[in-house]
Amino acid sequence: MNEKIGINALKSVNVLYEGDIYDLACLLLKVSEAKGKGTNSTSRYTVHGLATTYSLITRLRREEILVTFENCDLPLGAVVEYDKDKS
Repeated sequence: MNEKIGINALKSVNVLYEGDIYDLACLLLKVSEAKGKGTNSTSRYTVHGLATTYSLITRLRREEILVTFENCDLPLGAVVEYDKDKS
């Protein structure tokens, strides 16, 4: 079974500004849900996928972002999900 991480765990992770990774994760979860409406499947990003997407948007090196994630003890293979309270 894949490891999961609640989106609220990303609130304290900052690469360029406070809350940037949390904001990105919220957007990507909303997009995934919208794309999955009317289907039986919903795709989710992993923490590593967030780094890749953030890298594409900001033109920062993915490796730099991954170092930040690792310093925050984020499991790179974990799937990002809404927390139980769906924040």
